[in-house]
Amino acid sequence: MSEDTAESGVAGLGRRILLGLGGFGVLLGGLLGFIVGANGGEALTELTIFGRLAVPLSPGAMALYGMVVVALAIGGLYGAVSIASRFDSNAQ
Repeated sequence: MSEDTAESGVAGLGRRILLGLGGFGVLLGGLLGFIVGANGGEALTELTIFGRLAVPLSPGAMALYGMVVVALAIGGLYGAVSIASRFDSNAQ
């Protein structure tokens, strides 16, 4: 293959796909948090995180917690990849 035919992709498509997958992951984290909150309230009343933050085991609070944790994890990974791509000598 020559250099001219290698650039046949759609600009920005990869970022849109990753954004869609990230959004789906955040929604899935919220759904799973809601399920845990709906079923876990009988055994415990609250979840203590790092000994400082107490999150009640209600469906809404656990859904929000799940969404925040997944968003932070995906955002951190995306930021690390963005920084690493700046140092790639073969990037375009």
